[in-house]
Amino acid sequence: MKKKKLGVLLALFVLCLGLLAPAKATETVLFTAVNDNLLALNDETMPFWSGGVLYVPYTVFDGNNTSGVNFGISSSYNKSAGSLGLYTLQQMMVFDLNRGICYNGLTDEVLAGRAFLRNGRPYVPVALVCDFFGLNYSMISISQGQIIRIKNSAVVLNDVRFVDAASNLIATRLREYQQAHQSPPAPGVRPPSVPTPDPEPLPPEEPEEGGVLPVYLGFRCEDTQGLASILDTLDRSGRKGIFFFTPEGLSRQDTLLDRLLGSGHRIGLLGEGETVEETRAVLEEANQLLAQEYFTQSHVVLVPKGQQKVLSEEGWICWQETLSAVPKPSQSASSYGNSVMRGLDGHSGRVYLTLDGGTETARMLPYLLYRVEEQGWQIKLPLETRL
Repeated sequence: MKKKKLGVLLALFVLCLGLLAPAKATETVLFTAVNDNLLALNDETMPFWSGGVLYVPYTVFDGNNTSGVNFGISSSYNKSAGSLGLYTLQQMMVFDLNRGICYNGLTDEVLAGRAFLRNGRPYVPVALVCDFFGLNYSMISISQGQIIRIKNSAVVLNDVRFVDAASNLIATRLREYQQAHQSPPAPGVRPPSVPTPDPEPLPPEEPEEGGVLPVYLGFRCEDTQGLASILDTLDRSGRKGIFFFTPEGLSRQDTLLDRLLGSGHRIGLLGEGETVEETRAVLEEANQLLAQEYFTQSHVVLVPKGQQKVLSEEGWICWQETLSAVPKPSQSASSYGNSVMRGLDGHSGRVYLTLDGGTETARMLPYLLYRVEEQGWQIKLPLETRL
């Protein structure tokens, strides 16, 4: 009996060791592209997520390191001083790695971001740098992982055509990368075939500290007049939201959808049919558009409350609105903030605030973020695993 018990304990110990062991070969692969060029794939230069922010090596912005693509940006890294500068003839941003800050090198204005050292190389937030220098970027989901693609006006191919044109190179880079991480087979043992990586896992949920309750921001994107300004505010503050689109909305917002996905926000689906069947058809149409244009899909939906039970049983993740926080036209900031706080007063669970993409929401959003966090709530990235 003791031997049997000892065997069970040893088996559990071996299992724990397996769970703790590194698993690089199964981690999501993040490719990097600049305009129409796919860069080399290796651990030393692979992008990574931290706190819902996507970081890339600073060298991807410097034409000396990007396979001939020139964004007009130069770089200067002083390792001993812990200082990194990215600059053009008109602009300069400086990352102070020792103090963990970033600022405009010409005006000394502090910017909302910082750089990290990884593998001995500074990594910078892609959204912040692109916004500062007027670049665009997108995150393209493919079967092999994801591509972070940074672009300027000289880009030739759209994302769909780029993936098609680079398909052979993507497969080659991935095969070389995976082979580099495989242990050499034992003598006489045939090596296993290279598996296809799993789809990209969502960034891990941040732990809730000190019992702080999370607030999730959802935006109905029927009205999108203020959407660009809303994204500016969220990017500056480092906050994330989920944006609900109808199929028609998805087909009209190519540029903003690229920005949403590339900034780490989430896209949800908006369906409000009179029946479950009508709503389901709208959601499926929206997902087909996402799959065709962005190689991704969403299961988080904003639907009529009376249809949520049936759709949830089918696998959709329904947005459980706590409070509609859409401001009234010409409402003052104090009146708006007080009404939202009254709506949240006494609430002891997770909070789901629903806003819209209009200009009034854009005007009130900075104040809303301030009031919510002033009261001790914490705005978090609305991942499917959290909702």
